[in-house]
Amino acid sequence: MFGVSFCSGARGRVGTGMIGLLAVLALAPAAQAQPAQGGFSFAAPPSDKANRVYSVNRQTGEMNACQFERPDAAQVGVTRCFAKGDGAGPQTASAYALVSTGFSGETGVFRVNINTGEMSICYVRDVPKAGGGNEAKILCTPQGK
Repeated sequence: MFGVSFCSGARGRVGTGMIGLLAVLALAPAAQAQPAQGGFSFAAPPSDKANRVYSVNRQTGEMNACQFERPDAAQVGVTRCFAKGDGAGPQTASAYALVSTGFSGETGVFRVNINTGEMSICYVRDVPKAGGGNEAKILCTPQGK
C-alpha cells in the first residue's frame, strides 16, 4: 500500500489492530449523535438541605419532584412526590433539560428549552389550599430568555 506498517511488522499491510481502531473511530460520531435514552432528565438542587430530585419530560417540559421522608415511628421511609402547581405542567412541545446552579442555598432547578434558549426555575413551595391549610406543590416561573 503506502509502505507503512502498523502493529504487524510487515510492510505494505495494515495490521488487524489498526483496522479495529479505524472501525471504532468511524462509528464514534454515529454513537455520539444518538439521542439520550429515556424520556426524562433528572437533577438534584445544590442545597445540602434539600433531599429532593426533580425530573422533566424531555419532550413536553412537564415537571415532577420527589423526596425521601421517614416518619418518626417508621422503620422504612417513603418517597413523597409533589402535586404540580402553576407552570409545572406540560409546555410547548420541544426539547427540555434540567440544570442545577452552583448556589449552595438553592432548592430548585432550572428547566431549559434547548431549542429556544428559554428557561424557568422550578421549586417546591407550600401554597394555600382552597379549604384552608397548605399543600406543598412544584411551581415553575414563566419561561424567559
